[in-house]
Amino acid sequence: MEVDKVNLINEDSKFEGTLEFADYTRFEGKLKGTMLGLDGSEIIIGTNGVVDGRIECDAIVIDGYVRGEISARRKITVSGSGRVIGEINAPSVEIHFGGYFEGRCQMENALPAKN
Repeated sequence: MEVDKVNLINEDSKFEGTLEFADYTRFEGKLKGTMLGLDGSEIIIGTNGVVDGRIECDAIVIDGYVRGEISARRKITVSGSGRVIGEINAPSVEIHFGGYFEGRCQMENALPAKN
């Protein structure tokens, strides 16, 4: 994947509410609320990242901690350092050795495209 635009949100950042993003985003901060990715978006929740809420995006990689609902139009990956408690919904789900998932997983339908 060729990345032209990159968003980096560092570990000192804290959000409450809805965070909308486009393109490629690395999130190392803390969020209580919702993350909404536009079409073509990909997000990495870094090892310092903590999300308590909902994430919707094309592709999601979890290296940090997420509690809530995660939905992807293409793929969700939980890495070896990733921790997810909640619900996963994506056509493709990958959990690496050492990754933790507790909850419900649905792999039937992709999310509709966001404009």
